[in-house]
Amino acid sequence: MSISQIVVFFMIYSFMGWVWEMIYIPFEDKCFQNRGFLFGPICPIYGFSIMFLYFLMNNIPIFRSPEMTTLKLFLICMVGSAVVEYVTSWTLETLFHARWWDYSKFPLNINGRVCLPASIFFGLMGIGLAKYAFPLMRLAIEVAPSVVFETLALILMMIFGADYALTQASLSSLLEKIENANREFIEKGESVYQVVASTPSNIKKRISDYEEETREKARIIADGLSLSQKYLVSRITKFSGGFIKSEESSRRTLIGNRMKEYLKSFRKK
Repeated sequence: MSISQIVVFFMIYSFMGWVWEMIYIPFEDKCFQNRGFLFGPICPIYGFSIMFLYFLMNNIPIFRSPEMTTLKLFLICMVGSAVVEYVTSWTLETLFHARWWDYSKFPLNINGRVCLPASIFFGLMGIGLAKYAFPLMRLAIEVAPSVVFETLALILMMIFGADYALTQASLSSLLEKIENANREFIEKGESVYQVVASTPSNIKKRISDYEEETREKARIIADGLSLSQKYLVSRITKFSGGFIKSEESSRRTLIGNRMKEYLKSFRKK
């Protein structure tokens, strides 16, 4: 096969894969979705996988030998599709931080990247390609002039290149938005962490300040009570001393008066 023929069939199978996705996914999810990696109506993973299988069957003798039964072909296509699907999903997620398919809801899935039902379907599709599609490809290569393939390949590659450039620009913008959002999230998380981390020390400081304030108030109250006590004692002492003195003076006056009366009565006698 020439490069132009490879390009043409690659784009044909990529388009057929996109058509299949547009039929199957809306039926499964009950809504329309553009499942292609690119903006255009192509899924390159289908084109790559089918063309890879075509080269294997045309260049490895075991695929053309009688020993290659339908069951063996089914198992090879099933396992091979699972490997390609898993590697492609991991690569896209690593490069663009996004997932173009998720099998988490399907049984017997591996990290949502591959699942047994999908792998069985691709195994059956491999059998159909080997028995029906690939013979038609060989016939088209033999019948169609090379200029037809070259013209189609040139047109398709121009469209594919423009679509890829647009997708790359869009994903780059998306990555920038994701990074900005992630940076903002980290900054907010750091501020919250600092507040939470400083809370115990702030509480401890406030308690310490409250204890110091309480001790100062208690000291002031104690000093006030001590001064009040001393003042009361002094006042009581002064009052009691004056009362005693006045009582003694009264007693002396009373005795003196009695003595005077006694002396007067004595003189009269």
